[in-house]
Amino acid sequence: MSVPVVLDCDTGTDDAVAIMVAALHPGLELLGVTTVWGNHDVRHTTDNSLRVLDLVGCGGVGGVGVHPGWNGPVRPRLEELPPGRADLPATLPVPASATAARGPAVEWLVETLRGTTRPVTVVPTGPLTNLAAAVVADPGIVEAVGGLVVLGGTHRESGVTPYAERNVWCDPEAAHDVLTAGFRDVFLVTMDATFSAPLTAADTARLRAVGTVAAATAADFVDARIDWYRRDPAMAALGAAPLHDPLAVACLLDPAVVEVREAWTTVERTDPTTYGATRFTFAGDEPVGAPVRVALGADHDRFLDLLEEALAAGPRIG
Repeated sequence: MSVPVVLDCDTGTDDAVAIMVAALHPGLELLGVTTVWGNHDVRHTTDNSLRVLDLVGCGGVGGVGVHPGWNGPVRPRLEELPPGRADLPATLPVPASATAARGPAVEWLVETLRGTTRPVTVVPTGPLTNLAAAVVADPGIVEAVGGLVVLGGTHRESGVTPYAERNVWCDPEAAHDVLTAGFRDVFLVTMDATFSAPLTAADTARLRAVGTVAAATAADFVDARIDWYRRDPAMAALGAAPLHDPLAVACLLDPAVVEVREAWTTVERTDPTTYGATRFTFAGDEPVGAPVRVALGADHDRFLDLLEEALAAGPRIG
């Protein structure tokens, strides 16, 4: 049976690929997409999500619904955010054929998580603002959720700061609230995992050979990301770029795609120097914080196989 999933996204290029994988792979049943601020304001992340679903034939009437969520942190941050990033390329359908669903994302999340007969896995690939607000609205969803696969945090890799990954750094209070809420299965897919399996130009050529709109679009996004990462001397030497958000979805399809350790984690919320840092303690050390499973590495070949398998569905080019 397929796994029922909700994606919670701040849709930029890697979230877009995650949406395509979740919408197209037969092993997953994408119940809906909730949008959140992060890469951009929620108006843009919602529009981007609608356009991606249109592109792969999963939007519109009877398709996957998109539910706009929060456009800022659950509580004030210590410091201002830098400007949002650019929208998705104009090669996607503009405008989308469907509009966003009425009603706030948090309300839809609570109704969906409470109303399903099968436990739903929630995959947040942006700031955890919507999910933190949903827990406040109805603490009972903690028991209803089948599990969380969170794209967030870092152990050794530098992120938007030397200490913090962007999704957690955008809303550390929300990350703390979610991680300490008592969800029974919390899985963090960190930057350490995503940076260990970057995609190359050879990989994008393989995706283009699949011959579908989804695969070709994903290849375009990865090529653009490779160009962007050329500004990083370490990544420029590799000629590769991490594709963060789809790795979180891939973990649902093949848990062996990542290397997992049991850990406990805390989120730094008061020190301006290390604001948003995720700190882990592992088995053998005295536990500090909330229990999680944490992905610290990934298998590039398994990941690429899963992308190819999922993106082979949907409309073909021409």
